[in-house]
Amino acid sequence: MYEEFYGLKEKPFNLTPDPRYFFLSENHREAYEHLLYGIREKEGFILITGEVGTGKTTLCRTLLNQIDPNATDTALIFNPLLSEQELLQCILSDFGVKSRARAKKGYLDELNQFLLRQQSLNRHSILIIDEAQALSLPVLEEIRILSNLETEKEKLLQIILIGQNELGEKLSLPRLRQ
Repeated sequence: MYEEFYGLKEKPFNLTPDPRYFFLSENHREAYEHLLYGIREKEGFILITGEVGTGKTTLCRTLLNQIDPNATDTALIFNPLLSEQELLQCILSDFGVKSRARAKKGYLDELNQFLLRQQSLNRHSILIIDEAQALSLPVLEEIRILSNLETEKEKLLQIILIGQNELGEKLSLPRLRQ
């Protein structure tokens, strides 16, 4: 209806985030630059929070379009309603690792081996979790443990958490103080 009446080439007002229409407002530019700086400096954790519908997922997709796939591996989790083991399985799968593990320790070992291999090839590994405010406390603790995967000189996995403002509140709980 809109396309024909206004002479549009595609349907407007689509609910799915499309990076082609990402508008860098001052706040979005600041968040985007924060992400790029954190990635460039290989900061361990990066946190982006905002209200519902403010463009966090579109920002995430825009970032993914800018990351050099020849130098960086990314695992993107859009469904945060996972157990610790399911999270590890999803991360391995997104990184393209064909897992043979049957238990959590095996998944962690495979992930560590993958990250060490990528680091030896000078490749950067990034885990991005969208809708992170929905992560359970045990899964958040598992993510913290993943941040301990490192060499003597650097972290092997960079973690970006993107979520609604409740994520910041959740991360400040005494139970998650570490």
